[in-house]
Amino acid sequence: MIHRTVIGGIAAALVLIALSAGALTPEEHASHHPGGGAAAAVPGVPISAATAAPGAAGGGMGEMMGKMMAPSAAGGCMGGGCGSGAAKTPIYPSLMTLPALTPEKRAEIDALAGVQTADGMARLAKGAESLDRATQAEDHAAMQQAVGLMREGLDELGAGIAARRVLSEGKAPRNLALDWFKREMNLASPIARDESHARVGVTSFHLFTMGLLIAFALSMVVMYFFKMRRTAALFGRIEPDSGAPPPGASPPLAGGSGPSAPPTAGPTSAAAKPSGDAAEIAGRADALWQARGRPMGSPEIDWSRAEAELTKAADTSPAPPAAGGSQATPATPPAVSEATSAPPLTANWRGQLRIGNVITETPGVKTFRLLPSSSESLIPFTFMPGQFLNVAFGIGGARMNRSYSISSSPTQRDHVDLTVRREPRGAVSRHINDLLKVGDRIEAGGPVGRFTFAGTEADSIVLIAGGVGITPMMSITRYLTERSWAGDIFFIYTCRAPADFIFAEEVAALQRRNPHLHVAVTISKAEGTDWKGARGRISKELLMQTVPDLASRRIHLCGPPTMMDSIRALLTDLGVAAEQVKTEAFGATKPAPAAAGTTAKPTVPATGPLVTFSKNHKSAKIHVDQTVLELSEELAIGIEFSCRVGTCGICKVKMTSGEVEMTVEDALDADDKTNGIILACQAKPKNDIAVEA
Repeated sequence: MIHRTVIGGIAAALVLIALSAGALTPEEHASHHPGGGAAAAVPGVPISAATAAPGAAGGGMGEMMGKMMAPSAAGGCMGGGCGSGAAKTPIYPSLMTLPALTPEKRAEIDALAGVQTADGMARLAKGAESLDRATQAEDHAAMQQAVGLMREGLDELGAGIAARRVLSEGKAPRNLALDWFKREMNLASPIARDESHARVGVTSFHLFTMGLLIAFALSMVVMYFFKMRRTAALFGRIEPDSGAPPPGASPPLAGGSGPSAPPTAGPTSAAAKPSGDAAEIAGRADALWQARGRPMGSPEIDWSRAEAELTKAADTSPAPPAAGGSQATPATPPAVSEATSAPPLTANWRGQLRIGNVITETPGVKTFRLLPSSSESLIPFTFMPGQFLNVAFGIGGARMNRSYSISSSPTQRDHVDLTVRREPRGAVSRHINDLLKVGDRIEAGGPVGRFTFAGTEADSIVLIAGGVGITPMMSITRYLTERSWAGDIFFIYTCRAPADFIFAEEVAALQRRNPHLHVAVTISKAEGTDWKGARGRISKELLMQTVPDLASRRIHLCGPPTMMDSIRALLTDLGVAAEQVKTEAFGATKPAPAAAGTTAKPTVPATGPLVTFSKNHKSAKIHVDQTVLELSEELAIGIEFSCRVGTCGICKVKMTSGEVEMTVEDALDADDKTNGIILACQAKPKNDIAVEA
């Protein structure tokens, strides 16, 4: 009884499952098969080879092929009705031949799947009945046949349900048949279909490949960026537009005043135009190499060689020549007259710089390479070629200020060079040359000065220098050469002996690199030396031979006062207008010392306006033609100074009342004048004044 109950329950459950799946009832099935269900087996009736054999075998290839090829019923013909003797086309093999699944074909296949489902249901029902009877009769052979019949019904029922399922997924007919075949052959992977791994229509492999390509492209962009930045650093440090800092320079510091560039006196060179892209940079590089003997249009730029040559000038340290006398050049700052060049790019900077290298130029001249004192990689200010720095030292308990021209190019942003001549009786110059060493820090301020030339002021330049007056000329020449300036540079220099020729090797190297640089050097005391160049002082003949059409060119003149006075007279004789000559004097005139046995104070009573020094609470009348600085020295006020000619700006003081006149105001900018700042070394009161000193 237990066996009967269990078997009956199983059969009922299978029938309910089949009915819930939408299968046809046996009556409905009979309505589709007017000729009877030839394939339906009943207990005690032998099962055909097409059905019984697969069931008896228990599965495998034969069973699967039997299910594929078994006719569903009389209505199982594809494409129309078939006679009772006509061949019946199975569902899945037919799908393999269809190019597309039209709505009509979908309806036909769906109907065939329904027939197959009904056949499976009928077999299950009859098998359950046969099993029940065989169980009651304890006929084990009949029980085995009934189980086989139920298995066939389950297979046919499962095939019909599977056909409807894959039909609902909307796949192509061929794919439907292949999916069914793989499932029946146990070929389908337990892993989810590839579609589940796809994103936006592509597989994970495609996404991975595209990611690699994108990463490669980004790396190429980054490499290109850094290469172009290095290229620009070597050849793009040019084109200082009006009001802009030199190429490669950082923006002015807070508190600094921007430049007001002078009007262009001639056409701007092509090299002065802003660089736009890598092609233009490469073109300038090619032009630079052509100037050095490299054929134009070469396929590659030797960047290492370019970088080495661009920095060779700053790193060259020629061996000291034979000892010899040199022209005296006091360490006082330059005096600028008729200055129309641009004001400093970064004014009022003050801080410390660290000595990074000391280069011996001649036996009495050294170049001190100054670096940022902090961890910064760039110097904390920008400057124009031709400017100078103020430096201060505590020597013997006294604070002493001096000014020295910058000899390096503004394009070298990581350092600034000061070239200093050692004066036998100069306290500061001896301190610098004898005691300062690498690693020491010095107090500096600036940059200052209007003796500048950046290439936009004229289409050519004449640089005339004597002795240590070569230092601002080197800054200008280095800068114009590094930017491949197209204008002519006439470089005329004089010194006492070949051993005193400062930057001799550097000038020769610049001349080889720059086809627009024309150099003339004359030695005034060449006797007993192997000098083969011009001898004597700078003459009218030398100027005319070196510089064609001299009267129409812009001229910069720098050196000792006596040398500059003689050159100015020569230029006047040659028809050069005074406004064409820009001068910077080394060794400006200082007050004459008092005679022995006398004091420095005047003996004549002062009759000028009253000057009040508010911070020191001192007042006194000033002498006629006396400056505020000179009066402060009489009263021991202690106003700091350096140049006494109005260019360094160290003696700036604030005037709170009154009015003064000043011959030179080069060290004052617009803000200084607005705020009542005066230069004590130049200020002569027109009426009673008060200053904060």
